[in-house]
Amino acid sequence: MGKRRFEFWYLVVKLIVYVALAVCIVIFHHQMLPGLKYFIGGLMAFYGVEDILFLTLMHRKQFFRQDKTYFGIVELILGIGMLFAPLEINTICMIWATWAIMREAVEIKELILELKSWTPRIISLIESIAAIILSMVLIFAPTGEHAIIHLRILTVELVLAPLVPLLDLVIVSLKDRRAANEADEGEGEGE
Repeated sequence: MGKRRFEFWYLVVKLIVYVALAVCIVIFHHQMLPGLKYFIGGLMAFYGVEDILFLTLMHRKQFFRQDKTYFGIVELILGIGMLFAPLEINTICMIWATWAIMREAVEIKELILELKSWTPRIISLIESIAAIILSMVLIFAPTGEHAIIHLRILTVELVLAPLVPLLDLVIVSLKDRRAANEADEGEGEGE
């Protein structure tokens, strides 16, 4: 199986799982507050493992040059710490907000480096900036009400995280296929 095909199916499965998780958050966001540290800690650890494994499988040659590798290790350690440490809601909110700012900063860097002139990347960039602003609010006012607002923003992040790279992969594949077809037609006319 080619690298692109693996990445495509990886992103499709990730999108399905993340959309299901986003729907659960939308439905049960008020019930999540008592166990917020377990949800956010688990999510951090999952993201960390995912970043490390995906980069290991897909970008072995660039593994040590990727910001996400190091950030994945930090996410994993932070997530495990959140799962097992006795934390109050304000501490959970501050850790979550700091993590979100760090994650969105890496996302913005990637978006700017790969910025295309199509809508999903612009939407993702706007969402990242909004998440950073709301994370700053969560740091200065770490309450349950702000945590619920942040959970709602998380649902958008969960959907965009796999959707934007999936759309990018599909667009690049279509462009490559079109270029190959045009090259084949050019060779056919030359004969």
